[in-house]
Amino acid sequence: MPKNFGWRVIGCSVFMLAAAGSAFAQDSGRGRVTTIDHAVEFYISNDALQAQYVRMLDLGELGPTQVRAGFLYNEDRDLVAIADMLADVGDEIDARSLELRVGTRVYGAFLAPIDQDVFSVGLGGEAQYYLSSRRNASVTLSLFYGPDIATFGMADQVMDIGLRLMTRMRNGTDVFIGYRSLEFGVEPTRDVDDNLHLGFRRSF
Repeated sequence: MPKNFGWRVIGCSVFMLAAAGSAFAQDSGRGRVTTIDHAVEFYISNDALQAQYVRMLDLGELGPTQVRAGFLYNEDRDLVAIADMLADVGDEIDARSLELRVGTRVYGAFLAPIDQDVFSVGLGGEAQYYLSSRRNASVTLSLFYGPDIATFGMADQVMDIGLRLMTRMRNGTDVFIGYRSLEFGVEPTRDVDDNLHLGFRRSF
């Protein structure tokens, strides 16, 4: 396997997200898609960090949809590109306490210690519960699973579980503490992230 295959996989993931973003922009020009807001997120743990860009879109009949793109890097020099597309499901009540989002998460990973490349399309979602009517604090549980049939390279599955407690510090700025377990099903099983982390989210 070529040494730079992992980078090509990651580049392919980024390209697909860019293509999706371009399509959204074209639709927006015709009035079918509206950007609700943008945000950037960053978290750091004892041996990993993640940064991502979040764009909330209103897709008309499909309703609010989150599009995300980012990367995770850890102390073992694993590098994982991640892209999400999550649709909001549920009723149309703006003040609802519980929000559910479902969709896909794409992984393009280079696992450095074992020199392996993985590409996977995961399915799943997240549930976000607001702790007050002011919606300034929430708990979010997320679960994504990339099955064997949608995972390529040397892995046979991807499991990604997260729990986050987030609170508003000031207008547009949130901080959070969370836990994430991101596991690639290679031999032996590779835990890319399995730690508590601290982070912030800036909306604009």
